[in-house]
Amino acid sequence: MKREKLYDIINGDYNIKAGIIYNYFMMVAIFLSLLPLAFKTTNAVFEIIDKVTVVVFIVDYVLRLITADKHLNKGVASFFVYPFTPMAIIDLVSIMPSLTILASAFRLFRVLRLVRTFRVFKAFKVFRYSKSIATITEVIKKQKTPLLQWVLLQRGIYLFRLS
Repeated sequence: MKREKLYDIINGDYNIKAGIIYNYFMMVAIFLSLLPLAFKTTNAVFEIIDKVTVVVFIVDYVLRLITADKHLNKGVASFFVYPFTPMAIIDLVSIMPSLTILASAFRLFRVLRLVRTFRVFKAFKVFRYSKSIATITEVIKKQKTPLLQWVLLQRGIYLFRLS
């Protein structure tokens, strides 16, 4: 498969059926990865869900790294820049705590048990796959000044009422 086609698929090109399927598959994987976080106890099913979704996220990360030059348009430098982009960092932080399950024998990974709370970062992966959230994010970016003014005005009115 050509890397251009792979890039279109993993970035959810809605003109390609495989891109739509990939997006929905990743949304389901993200939802399933968050499911164990909703419960205080763990069981074998949750362990399996965690292992499978981590493998899916690792494959997704590698595919995105392979096509980084198509996304960032910086040539070979893209492969070195990509790991430091915000979404790539979220991907890594969401994957790392689960690596203790896959390789608990390594001391380095035992240290990562301290950061198990970073599993919540899996929720941020939804931003990449949801068109609605992407649209809302763009609106907030473009209208941040009026929104900030409105929040400050509302806060001022609230403080005025308290005094």
